[in-house]
Amino acid sequence: MNRDYESYIIVDGNLEDDSVEEIIKKYENLLKKQKAEIKNIDRIGRKRLAYPIKKKQNGYYICFEFIAKNDVVQKLERAYKLDESILRYLTIYLTKKELNAKKNYLEKRAALLNKIEETIKANENAENSDEEISE
Repeated sequence: MNRDYESYIIVDGNLEDDSVEEIIKKYENLLKKQKAEIKNIDRIGRKRLAYPIKKKQNGYYICFEFIAKNDVVQKLERAYKLDESILRYLTIYLTKKELNAKKNYLEKRAALLNKIEETIKANENAENSDEEISE
């Protein structure tokens, strides 16, 4: 049975952007090879760690959102464990309630962003008409 998952990884923050992208591609290909449906890959970015992990102070956070069978998660986490550039990982199963909450949040966020864009356009139009009047 297929389920919705989010898999978070923290990669060594000292790696170059190209190396981070290679790691992302590596796990994206692994998921595709296991016939997982990738919904989104969120490159959260570099952040200072709350405490050192493997003597590292910074990490690059990445979230893979995908739909797959249970055995795919086991294979994915085994690959994470063997990868020395991954400092930490966490994969969670999303229930329908959590998926609905996330969907509602994203819809509200999109509506808010649209309102902000409309306000910005309205302000720009008002400024342009003020400039025409003053000329």
